[in-house]
Amino acid sequence: MAVAVIPFGPADHEISIFGTRTTMQLTDFPVAMIYILAVASIGVYGIVLAGWSSGSTYPLLGGLRSAAQVVSYEIAMGLSFAAVFLDAGTMSTSGIVAAQQHTWFVCLLPVSFVIYIVSMVGETNRAPFDLPEAEGELVGGFNTEYSSLKFAMFMLAEYINMITVSAVAATMFLGGWRAPWPVSAFWAGANHGWWPMLWMVVKIQLLVFFFIWLRGTLPRLRYDQFMKLGWKILIPVSLVWLVMVATVRALRNRGSTTPM
Repeated sequence: MAVAVIPFGPADHEISIFGTRTTMQLTDFPVAMIYILAVASIGVYGIVLAGWSSGSTYPLLGGLRSAAQVVSYEIAMGLSFAAVFLDAGTMSTSGIVAAQQHTWFVCLLPVSFVIYIVSMVGETNRAPFDLPEAEGELVGGFNTEYSSLKFAMFMLAEYINMITVSAVAATMFLGGWRAPWPVSAFWAGANHGWWPMLWMVVKIQLLVFFFIWLRGTLPRLRYDQFMKLGWKILIPVSLVWLVMVATVRALRNRGSTTPM
């Protein structure tokens, strides 16, 4: 449902798949990013209900911790989006990609990008933030009582969520389907045909590789350290950065020459 509003190419561009002409984006509307946040937040229900319905104390604690974790980091994620909305002037995914025609938002809004990267790792319960399913006193977290296909479904959902948040990161900060600067500057056809989908898939794969790289590199945090990072560092920094971006945007609208 979330990928339905992710653009894999220009909105007015069509490609041929086995003789059938199709657009590169299923749908789009003015509040597409709010829709993505709403859809992504539903995933926590599966974790909480899985921990509760297993009838065991430790999975229930794991589910509750996961709920607290996801809610905490969704706040910082939403604030990082707000800075992008201010700079792009729209919440539409295709509009945000269009606003990055000359400069990607990872360059204009580096603080928002870093906050989102940290938040998306916490949102997906991936190491080093996989506390609900890895901490010692919780045995194995909310999925302790599940095995076989049911356990596989949890793992598949986690990787689908990784792909979703990676697609959102590529759309919001990495130019979406647009080719990187050296390529787009010297090759006029870099953003035509099947190439936009290729650039988008490559960006998503690099971000998924980043997830796996983190898992094999960093040790886990304690739960109190993890929640402190979200509430005492990421959210205050996001608020201050959002005020700065809004101030610069207001000065721009008044015709000021203040650099971004």
